[in-house]
Amino acid sequence: MKKLICILALTLSFNAFANDKDHHQGKTLHDQKCTSCHKDEVYSRKDRSVKTLSALQNQVNNCMKGAAKAEWTQSQTASVVEFLNDRYYKF
Repeated sequence: MKKLICILALTLSFNAFANDKDHHQGKTLHDQKCTSCHKDEVYSRKDRSVKTLSALQNQVNNCMKGAAKAEWTQSQTASVVEFLNDRYYKF
């Protein structure tokens, strides 16, 4: 039983570390590309157009192709979406 608890605790701690790493990558990518076009206030304004997680994903994809000209992998894009959702949107 102790062995099972130790394995479970290690697994959970690795997942937390991976999420922190992804969150950090998302913030870094966001700060490099997104803030060159707009500031953080766009995420918290009352009339924001993003109202679902799917809409957030679409908006990030549109920005990548447009002004940001970001050539991110799917994993990098997902980390930016996760960062924005965790920090601002909370869907």
